[in-house]
Amino acid sequence: MKSTRELISDELRSIRAKNKMSIETVAEIAGINKDTLCRYENNQVSMQIDILEKILMAYNEDFDIFFKKIYANKQNFQETKKE
Repeated sequence: MKSTRELISDELRSIRAKNKMSIETVAEIAGINKDTLCRYENNQVSMQIDILEKILMAYNEDFDIFFKKIYANKQNFQETKKE
């Protein structure tokens, strides 16, 4: 089963791809190091919630909607595992 942290990493990569933004651009807008953002997207390190908020603001993504997607993905993943 994927952890919530893995689902968050997956969703961040997906949002960046959907917005056709480079890691460098997002990192600059969010005010974080591009290598750090890459590690977040690859689930290599945990991130603080305030950093996640900055990243989501760079994408103009609503924090609540983001976590609703994460919850829905987690539920879908668990249901798929049961089948």
